[in-house]
Amino acid sequence: MRSNIHLNGGNLALELDPQGRTVQLTYQPTSESLLAEDAPALQIVAGGEFYAPINAETAEDGTVHLDFGASKIAVQTEGKETHLRLEIVSVEGETPEAAQWGPFKTNVQGSIGETVGVARGQTVAVGIQALSMQTAGGHAGCGTGHHEHAAAETERGADLQAYTLEADEGLIGSKIALFACPREAALETIGQIELEEGLPHPVLDGEWTKTAQHAREAYMIAGFSEENLDELIEYAQRAGLRYLYHGHPFATWGKFLLGAGSFPDGDESLIRCSRRAAEKGFRLGLHTLTNFITTNDPYVSPKPDARLRNPEGSRLAEDIDAEAAEIPIEDVDPFKEKGALSAVLIGEEIVQYGAVEKSNGGAALVGCQRGAFNTQAGVHRAGARVGKLIDHPYRVFFPDLEMQDEMIDRLVEIYNKADIRQISFDGLEGCERTGHGAYARHRFVQRFYDGCDGEIVNDASQLFHYNWHIHTRMNWGEPWGAAMREGMPEYRFKNQAYFERNLFPPMLGWFQLRLAGGNIPATSRSDMEWVLAKAAGYNAGFSIATGLDALRGNGQTDAVLEAVKQWETARAQGAFTDEQRERLRDPTAEFQLRVSEGGWNLRPVMITPARRVEKEERQPGEPDHAEWSVENPYAAQLVQAAFRAAEGAVQNIRLEIGFQSIQIPCKLEPGQYLLLEGKSGGRLADANWNDLGAAPLDGSLPTLASKNNLVRLAFEGAVSSAVEAVFTAVGEPESIPQQEPSNPSA
Repeated sequence: MRSNIHLNGGNLALELDPQGRTVQLTYQPTSESLLAEDAPALQIVAGGEFYAPINAETAEDGTVHLDFGASKIAVQTEGKETHLRLEIVSVEGETPEAAQWGPFKTNVQGSIGETVGVARGQTVAVGIQALSMQTAGGHAGCGTGHHEHAAAETERGADLQAYTLEADEGLIGSKIALFACPREAALETIGQIELEEGLPHPVLDGEWTKTAQHAREAYMIAGFSEENLDELIEYAQRAGLRYLYHGHPFATWGKFLLGAGSFPDGDESLIRCSRRAAEKGFRLGLHTLTNFITTNDPYVSPKPDARLRNPEGSRLAEDIDAEAAEIPIEDVDPFKEKGALSAVLIGEEIVQYGAVEKSNGGAALVGCQRGAFNTQAGVHRAGARVGKLIDHPYRVFFPDLEMQDEMIDRLVEIYNKADIRQISFDGLEGCERTGHGAYARHRFVQRFYDGCDGEIVNDASQLFHYNWHIHTRMNWGEPWGAAMREGMPEYRFKNQAYFERNLFPPMLGWFQLRLAGGNIPATSRSDMEWVLAKAAGYNAGFSIATGLDALRGNGQTDAVLEAVKQWETARAQGAFTDEQRERLRDPTAEFQLRVSEGGWNLRPVMITPARRVEKEERQPGEPDHAEWSVENPYAAQLVQAAFRAAEGAVQNIRLEIGFQSIQIPCKLEPGQYLLLEGKSGGRLADANWNDLGAAPLDGSLPTLASKNNLVRLAFEGAVSSAVEAVFTAVGEPESIPQQEPSNPSA
């Protein structure tokens, strides 16, 4: 009877039986078993089916030889100080389609980091790490529900798993690390594995990005140019920020040609911007859509590159001239799904088609636009290939892997020349359109990382197991078309739990500093303080998406930027206690932070939902006011409220709280505000919070009593005119002392 195979690395002991099944997984310091169920340590995929080894033997050098019948695989093993390393070093016989590492079925329950591949229990963490680009975290079978989960939560604990991807060497070179450590040492252990195995280990200002507080910095998104750069930097610096990020820098994607509006001299304009920013201690960033190729890019127009991805197609059934609006083809199937652009490549011409038709007489693409995207319509002979171009709803094409490498190299060129310090690989999932799956995603990010000279903050539209090592953070959450507190809040807060369990720097996403427009009001300090409180609660960064029109035109810009500076300074210092941070996370809670001697005062705030009051026709003598209750959870205080003319012009607003009433003989044009500010009295403001002067008050401001208040509001205006009323109350302050700069954990 053959003996089991014993492998050790770091705190982990792995035992395989003679059939290559994991029968023991032990945390060596305490001899605690981490295994819930036996399973093959390595499987192969052939014909879409999974096969376990039928025999496992170990050589003197530690190599484990696994016999699958038609295939034999050698796995080199090595125990390291922190982990056990397993690598496929040879394949004999038939080459499988893929190989599956594990699953290693653990009993560790608690926080399961599905992407990073770590399960953290009460005292012990156990994990898996892919050590090469052709190794992905997860399960090779898409039907499992855990395709991209390196650690898949189960009823009994977590399955640790990875699988091979396409590479020139086939399965050879696929490798993983298995490790176990104290729960609190999981992140540190991964960092040590990165250094030991030569994985990407990016730093920011000299510190590993996964622990650097700078990785969680807020930043500004605005369309900078040579003309406006200095002004935008001045605004950003007033907020205490040091990154300025251009959301739409490129006129084309593919060759990544810079937009003439911002950069009239192309790369040289950007280089000059970067040098000026560096002189001010500022860093610039550029947004990309990864491997998306716009139809105006030189890869497409006027001469399309043959490497534009078009894996499926047919052949011309007959010769066609340059004017033919119908393209006779041999097979209609590749063209049934028209896509966003409905485009085919024939030689050096792109043709868009309206429909595909099949009849007894043959098949054809009909309703064709010849010479699409400024390509040259031409004569094509029977038998010429008609390739269906892969596209996307953004109305873009995609490259093959060779062209994708060229695109990466172009980004590397411009980032190095201009010393650009931030990028987002938006649309990273588009790399799969090359036909190389997750490997193409890994390759894009890794090639960019390897090529860049300096430290670069980077994120992406998606986070995958291998790229976890390279990405600085993920700033997910978009603000478009919604008020500040309504822009994807559940998604943003759900992400924070994801970041925590995946040991990843937290970010809250994009938020707008905007002017009023549509049904969305202009950004206020109160709006921004809601974001800032959540950022402080999660110790999460975010971005402010804005532009010069908004920065110049919003009357609360100064107050908003000052709030960002104070909250972010306190957050960076670790000034908030754990108990305070827990309260700040509450999505329904509002707070103010104000500078005080030696630090700040933090006050809880009550802000009522906007109450819309519409002018209605009433009977003679019928009261013309609306009434409702406002609950003040704090001590009695002079009323603070904002009244906006939400529909039509209104005037002579009358407010009654309890037995106190006041008349404000003012006129508000549509969108304008009457602001009652407690001891400061009343002011008028336009729709963008710009000051229009003091509000005339006929009487003293009422007091908002503690607990329940009956509010009555009346005004003059045309029928259907409306006022939106928001009341605010502020609680007692608690002191937040300044701290020495620190690097608090998430």
